[in-house]
Amino acid sequence: MGTDKKLNPNWKQRITEIGKNNFELEEMIRLGFFEMNKSSQAKFDELAKEQNSILSSISHSEKEITTLQLEIKEAQDNEKLLTEIRKKRIQQSLSKRLERKIKKREKKRIDHVLDKQKRLRTPPFLGRGVSGKLEYENGCDDRLGLKNLPILRDLQDLSDNLDLKLGDISWLSYHREVSTVDHYKRFKVPKRNGKDRLISAPKPKLKLAQTWVNQVILNNLEPENEAMAYRPGKNILHNALQHSDHGTIIRMDLKDFFPSIQFPRVRGLFHSMGYSSGIASVLALLCTDSEKKEIEFESQKQYVSVGPRVLPQGSPTSPAISNLLASQLDKRIRGYLKSIDSNWSYTRYADDLVLSHPDKNIEVGRLLAYLDNVIHDEGFIVNQTKTIIMRSPHRQMVTGLVMSKNGPRIQKKYLRNVRAMLHNTKKEISHGQAILNIDEIKGKLAFIKMVMPGYFKKLIQNHEWLYQ
Repeated sequence: MGTDKKLNPNWKQRITEIGKNNFELEEMIRLGFFEMNKSSQAKFDELAKEQNSILSSISHSEKEITTLQLEIKEAQDNEKLLTEIRKKRIQQSLSKRLERKIKKREKKRIDHVLDKQKRLRTPPFLGRGVSGKLEYENGCDDRLGLKNLPILRDLQDLSDNLDLKLGDISWLSYHREVSTVDHYKRFKVPKRNGKDRLISAPKPKLKLAQTWVNQVILNNLEPENEAMAYRPGKNILHNALQHSDHGTIIRMDLKDFFPSIQFPRVRGLFHSMGYSSGIASVLALLCTDSEKKEIEFESQKQYVSVGPRVLPQGSPTSPAISNLLASQLDKRIRGYLKSIDSNWSYTRYADDLVLSHPDKNIEVGRLLAYLDNVIHDEGFIVNQTKTIIMRSPHRQMVTGLVMSKNGPRIQKKYLRNVRAMLHNTKKEISHGQAILNIDEIKGKLAFIKMVMPGYFKKLIQNHEWLYQ
């Protein structure tokens, strides 16, 4: 037998193809260890074929299993990846939510700060009874420009001009019915009728604000020519000279002149200048005040507002405001006098109205009735007890000066008092005593010099000590 006795060189592959047992049987047959007939050979071939089919199926299944395992692994990896993606997305969502929360909180804080600043610049409320017209968009810059008045659109502009903090403006202008702070020093001075006059002097910060308002705003506006008080170059002498050598002089007094001018009228005055109703309200609040009653509550001083806000006596702004608010009154009286008799003269020194006519017998009944009506119509009150009609040759007085043919003169009683002061002071000097009232003396002499310069020259003769 010519069979190759060597082992099949492809034995590994063959074992894989037909299996170990079949490979051994095949090799035993090939090597001649036993012979198979045709029937056995066919059966062997059939079994080998079947086994090959099974092995092929197993191999295919193993490949499918391997593929499935790979797919499962890939799926597991994908799930892990999806899990990581979900975690990242959750973290991103939380981060964005936190970021939105922080942004919202910061926006709320910024909005609060901006709202606070806006409320300081354009306060919507400044106290009960005074906050009804706090609008800041209805001003007229053109009108202000024509009058050479400062442009003030909000409290920041006012703060910059006053050189005061923004919060100070609100603090000074806020109307409180009860407060632990009073912006005025209040004291009383005696009046000639024996009663007291309440003086309200503003404290430093408020005085600074009022002085600026007076100098920069009010002094740029001229009252009517008939207004003789509180004006540069005008005094009681100028007032009296308008009525010199007139046969009939009528003197009328406005009752509670400053206190009769309340907050709404002052606000209206500033608004008419061109300022918005909001700025006009703030300016009016700075220039008005209500009378205060001091009480003590829980060992602390409290200041309770008594009555409405009015022009305080002692404020730098009150004189100019009163003159401007009385302008319409002055115009109406002047127009009426011109319409009835051009010989009538009219002046107003603060609350003191003086009318005069050359004719000592002129009828005044109709005129007095008109004056009562127009004064009331303009928001003032006539002090009926002080209305006086003075006809020559009887004594006539205008703003404290005696009217004479030679012009206004100082009352004799006043002159005698000054002469006595000079005499007594000179005697004290001769005895080596110090002069304590020199300022008072010089003040009285300055008044005499203004009204009666000739008499002044004679009076100071032999009083050289005055100029030492």
